[in-house]
Amino acid sequence: MYYVGVDIAKEKHYVCVLDESREVACKPFWIHSDILGLIELLKRLAELSLDSDDFTIGIESTGAFSENFYSYITEADYKVILLNSYQTAKYRDFSTMKKIKNDSIDAYVIAELLASGKYKASHISDEEYHDLKVLNRLKKSLDDKIKTVKREISTVMATVNPEIANVFPNIFTKTALEIIKGYPTALDIQKATPEKLTRLFRHIKGNSFSDEKAKYLIELAKSSIYTGRAYESRALMIKTNIKILELLIQEKDEIEVQIQELIDKRFDDDISNIDNLKTIPGVAEKTIAAIIGECGDLRRFDSAKAFIGFLGLYPTLYQSGKSFSTGTLAKRGIPIAKHALYLAAVASIRHNTELHKLFRDKVSMGKSKKEAIIIVAKKLATIIYSLFKYNQPYNPSRVLIQHKK
Repeated sequence: MYYVGVDIAKEKHYVCVLDESREVACKPFWIHSDILGLIELLKRLAELSLDSDDFTIGIESTGAFSENFYSYITEADYKVILLNSYQTAKYRDFSTMKKIKNDSIDAYVIAELLASGKYKASHISDEEYHDLKVLNRLKKSLDDKIKTVKREISTVMATVNPEIANVFPNIFTKTALEIIKGYPTALDIQKATPEKLTRLFRHIKGNSFSDEKAKYLIELAKSSIYTGRAYESRALMIKTNIKILELLIQEKDEIEVQIQELIDKRFDDDISNIDNLKTIPGVAEKTIAAIIGECGDLRRFDSAKAFIGFLGLYPTLYQSGKSFSTGTLAKRGIPIAKHALYLAAVASIRHNTELHKLFRDKVSMGKSKKEAIIIVAKKLATIIYSLFKYNQPYNPSRVLIQHKK
């Protein structure tokens, strides 16, 4: 048996091969990270053995660079183990670190970890789960961009028309944005009439923007603190960012439709399991999509505890002398799924009677609100895991059974 450690990088992959006695089987080498490099790797391995079963190949799960390598080598009938970078880093700390050229150290560590048998392989999602993960991450990226654009608009609006907040506490409502697009600064609104402002909303059903609000907005603009400095450039910046914002929101809405269609059309075998999760009060479909997209088939976990550990649902703790404080959730784990579950826990405290009681009980016992929310999130993760794995709908009477933590 040969253990092949491959350190994946953008331009070059470094390779180290150990035999069963953990001795270097051939001089460490590197290959280009393209199709010719992969062909070269298979050629080098064939020089050691023509039987692909004689090799276990390990790589760190590094997203874009590791995916193509994994797909190509597995299709060539070689066994490839995906390793979490955290476990390879920990193993490196305890490794004997034999004298290997510096560029090949990480490849050697991976090979030695494989030979030790002390590794835990990362999970490879089925195609439909992987598609869902890609769409969820695209949605998360759009969410982040939307927040950035909103911050930029808010910052400029705080200068060119701070008084508008007296009429629209949230300047990103449909009504507020219609006015800002047409009249981005206080100087623009000063020149408007109530009729012109109300005319903007004739095509919007259910709009409640009245003549009185229009008059008040104009009065505020006439007494605005804004002096008109950089008026044209700031007005252009606002209008441009609103166009970008609307496009991002439109794209996000389309992605959410695709996510729902993917679940409806491609998860036929698991649709009842997913429907069970929808019966949990406080858990939205977006939360469900984020969790199963990032975590894959929840039945692959041996227990709810293993699922919670995979998510990384625990807080950071700070100690100073005899005092302890709870910080944010730990960085380890699956950020998108963990964040979705945390937000679902907050929502469940409001909408789920059983989880609201759990939250109040923990706070009354002296837990901080952060700690109590994390406890609720863990309980929610346990519920989600159980309903999915055992194909059962939500049962309120079982929620608080044997909850001791």
